Amino acid sequence: MSLKSEIRKLAPRAPRAYRILSGPLRGQAIVTSLHDYPAAILGRTEKPLLAWFRNNVRLDETWLDIGAHYGYTALALAGLVGRNGRVYAFEPSLSTVSHLSKTCALNKVSQVTVVPFGLGEAGDIRIVAVAVDRGMANHDLGGTTTENIYVVGFDHLWASIGSQTVHGIKIDVQGMEWQVLQGMTETLANQRPKLVIEFHPKVDRKPILEALNAAGYKLPATPIAPLSAESEAAYYDDRSYAFEPRTT
Repeated sequence: MSLKSEIRKLAPRAPRAYRILSGPLRGQAIVTSLHDYPAAILGRTEKPLLAWFRNNVRLDETWLDIGAHYGYTALALAGLVGRNGRVYAFEPSLSTVSHLSKTCALNKVSQVTVVPFGLGEAGDIRIVAVAVDRGMANHDLGGTTTENIYVVGFDHLWASIGSQTVHGIKIDVQGMEWQVLQGMTETLANQRPKLVIEFHPKVDRKPILEALNAAGYKLPATPIAPLSAESEAAYYDDRSYAFEPRTT
């Protein structure tokens, strides 16, 4: 077991409000626990992704944070779209949703709408039992700690709650990347928003890349954190990649 895992075992599990200690979100509040998300409290997480946000998110835009967790990336997006922009933070774990909502309230980010759904394949709302670890619904985990979550296809849901133009999407869904994309095929093909996806272990990249190519996205994608030149065309586990729409 790693030193990080040993330290996490001893850390307090009860969520409470913390001030982020460093980084671009320094001074903002986040409701989480030292056990679940110490890197967010320290302000040392998601640095390449937040840098990509700063270069790609514009005032007054609408962005989707799919897999919002405790709200760290939703806060970053809220600051960039401004008061007249919109951020829809999708988080399926209802226990985590309560903390995410408190994070948004403490920071007075009224431009963030918390959506308590998981996104999946096209279709109506259904209930799925998944394992939850450190506040994250993870479809690859075993064990007995499970939670029922509501899952719906994005295109179906968006017709009811949004319908405005989507300028950008961040997807970090612990192994459900393909299912999420299947549920938003109309949005991707018709609007071609900027897209950043974190790939997780056991996820087949081939159908994802084929679908994004068919929807009008450039390949290969750009890694958020720079890789060596010989690795640019690979898609590694636990790495985020930016997919840009083709211009022609």
